[in-house]
Amino acid sequence: MSNSSSTLRADVLIVGAGPVGLTLANLLGTYGVRTVIIERHDATVHEPRAVSIDDESLRTMQAAGLVDDVVKDVVMGYGVRYFSWRGNPFAAIQPTRQEYGYPKRNAFRQPLLEATLAQGTRRFGHVSLLFRHELLSFEQSATGVTAQVRHDGGELTIEAPWMVACDGGRSPVREMLGIPLEGETYPERWLIVDLAQRTVPLRHTSTFCDPRRPAIRLPGPHGTLRYEFMLRPGDRDEEVLDEKNFRAWIANREPQDTELPLVRKVIYTFHARVAQRWREGRVFLAGDAAHLTPPFAGQGLNSGIRDATNLSWKLAAVVRGQAPESILDTYESERRPHASALIRMALRIGHFMQPKSVFGAAVSQAALRVACLLPPVRDYILQLKFKPKPVLERGWYQPSPVAPKAELLTQPRVELPDGRHVLMDTVLGGDYAVLGWDSPAFRAAAARLLPPGAPGRVVGVLRQELDFIGTLPQDMALVRDVTGELAQWLDARGAVAVVIRPDRYWYALVAPQALGASQAQSLPLPVQARAA
Repeated sequence: MSNSSSTLRADVLIVGAGPVGLTLANLLGTYGVRTVIIERHDATVHEPRAVSIDDESLRTMQAAGLVDDVVKDVVMGYGVRYFSWRGNPFAAIQPTRQEYGYPKRNAFRQPLLEATLAQGTRRFGHVSLLFRHELLSFEQSATGVTAQVRHDGGELTIEAPWMVACDGGRSPVREMLGIPLEGETYPERWLIVDLAQRTVPLRHTSTFCDPRRPAIRLPGPHGTLRYEFMLRPGDRDEEVLDEKNFRAWIANREPQDTELPLVRKVIYTFHARVAQRWREGRVFLAGDAAHLTPPFAGQGLNSGIRDATNLSWKLAAVVRGQAPESILDTYESERRPHASALIRMALRIGHFMQPKSVFGAAVSQAALRVACLLPPVRDYILQLKFKPKPVLERGWYQPSPVAPKAELLTQPRVELPDGRHVLMDTVLGGDYAVLGWDSPAFRAAAARLLPPGAPGRVVGVLRQELDFIGTLPQDMALVRDVTGELAQWLDARGAVAVVIRPDRYWYALVAPQALGASQAQSLPLPVQARAA
């Protein structure tokens, strides 16, 4: 970071210090990228907002070096129980699989997460978090962005080659760029009531699919609790915000919650909208600035964190001269399809949660109850397998006939030579990695499989039935596939090794014949994103 009179210079300017902007700042901090993040408010948020964080997002917190601090304020591994219009349970989602290293559904409170992320930025001398700094305007050139920022009645100029707008659903940056949102805003309104000091210990969410008043009860960490009630067309704001009215609704769902202390009450309308484009020159949109997701699947914040995960390492690679600027063109092409798929999933869940009539509710709920008698269907629902998989349809990777779409690599626990069991990303490091079955051929060829100019780590893997024997290599890590999950993953794809991107999607699968060639060459840049 450099500061000349009233001009501040950095590599990346982030607008908005919500969860997405703060996550991006922390990730860039781990890469040594000079980052300035500005926020017009005095501090991080104090009121509850998002309440669900998933396994992919916790994996990102692990990459940022903050997961241990984050999970202190998280209820890990909660499920969802669905109740019929008669108040009887008829379905449940209770995933137990942890393919990415963490439970799939976890309850949190946004103020606590933001405070942890803000504190995390202080680890880096090259990251500046500036509150009470409001973006007024900006201009772009062929080499960067010049932003005018108001602070305490004065103005500051910030110059950076790249800018990322993480400034929310009403993004001023998106408006300045003239980028429209595409999609719909729905007429249904919901009342959110946040409470404290809950006495019912049940940790799972309860969803009441009752056409008379659809409702959700969401327990959170540290005794917090949220209720969400769908409003009818004739409901008036002043009536539904009257405590005696919504506390009566709460009493109908859980009498013990009726008198809990009130933290917040607010009415919201949900959106299913995506920005027409996510990049304009040297400015990118991320989080709610790029896409607005209905709340029914708890994926709005998580989609934003995926944006930060995808964009951070690409910006870092360009800033450090380790990748061409064309890699940044793959941000939207990789993220838009998955974000849109999650919006569609949330809408489907919302339609189920908001039955329009008792008859419709009875029919759909009876059908689901019968379907769950079939083990494959029950497992599909229980393990959350209907959630769109994190795959890339095109982008910065080398497709193969066996696997035309890159996917997020599983994260099992592996054994180190000293006997410790750790999550795999702990060994992979923060850049690229080459992971494969340990052999003389692998040791000879692995480093050359990294993309040109990209830093990375080589990790040899021993199969589950093997021991650590002999001298450990000096220029690579060695682990044992203690759970057998890596064997299952590699063998299913006919690969003996895999090149892994910093965001843990695979870059290339390595077949036995490719590894065995004595003249193994570096993998080329992806055709879709080669520099012009």
